[in-house]
Amino acid sequence: MKQKISLLLFLSSLVTACGQIGSHAAAFPEPKLYRLQPGELVLAASEADIPSIQAEDNYFVQVERADLEDTDLVVGLFIGGESRAYPVRLLSLHEVVNDRIGEKAIAVTWCPLCYSPVVYDRIVDGQELSFRASGYLLHNNLVLVDHPTDTLWSQLLGQGIRGALRGSVLMVIPSTVTTWEIWRENYPDSRVLSAERIGYEGDLPDPYGGYFSSGAAGLGGAGEIDPRLPAKTLILGLVSGEDIKAYPVDLIREQRIIVDQVGDFTFSIVWDEKKGIGRTFLGDISQDTPEKGMIDFDSLTPVPAQLVYWFAWTGFYPESDLYRSSDRPDT
Repeated sequence: MKQKISLLLFLSSLVTACGQIGSHAAAFPEPKLYRLQPGELVLAASEADIPSIQAEDNYFVQVERADLEDTDLVVGLFIGGESRAYPVRLLSLHEVVNDRIGEKAIAVTWCPLCYSPVVYDRIVDGQELSFRASGYLLHNNLVLVDHPTDTLWSQLLGQGIRGALRGSVLMVIPSTVTTWEIWRENYPDSRVLSAERIGYEGDLPDPYGGYFSSGAAGLGGAGEIDPRLPAKTLILGLVSGEDIKAYPVDLIREQRIIVDQVGDFTFSIVWDEKKGIGRTFLGDISQDTPEKGMIDFDSLTPVPAQLVYWFAWTGFYPESDLYRSSDRPDT
């Protein structure tokens, strides 16, 4: 357990999914239509087993009133000058929070089996949707269902895979998964989703605590696992058109700045020491960084990458390239 906690203190990252980006259209064109194969959807639970949270303003408390330990994980986001944090332990019980920040309708989603947080804009073709867990899994990953169309959506792909909105793509909202201590220090004015305000009493159960620290991968196993990495290695995944590559988080932390080519584009994958997160940017920033910790992140162009377990990533992208320490030019 000690090893688990010390590891998770560092395994946080700027995360988005493979949905629509809204910028950098050349580097991130519209994804291909996903075609479900017979037997790919696995019914793992009923919708009633995993109710979503329909957030209300009074469900949130200020930082000083949050009943969280420093090492508790949160999904955090910053929109329009407002920051919010969603405890992962609470997300593991519900998997989806439908929320609104200002005029922005969002869905905070979390797949505990895959360790994949993704936040989406809930507006699709001018229509506001709300989401919940469908009970289905696709490659061990959360499948969402919306109201009112009952379309099924892949959480990792951000794409409608069955129903009236099949082929539609959700817009990603940048978010972070990190420890409560790091988030609180960087966003002291943040508002926090409160288990007590939702109706929980006493200590909140951690239904996946044993899973995170075990060797199990997925529900009942993940089938044939790509042997290049241990199944539950956390990676940042990049998809740029037809080109796909994964970066182990421990290598990002170790190397601090990775400059790499994915397809026709150059990306910089950077460890932000202050926030304890990995961040991904378009272009080579290495020449603009005279010393460690001197990166002006606000002047850079962020791009989407997905934090997820290796077995889940290769379930969707078996052809994915893998960054290795030997890929670094000076090694």
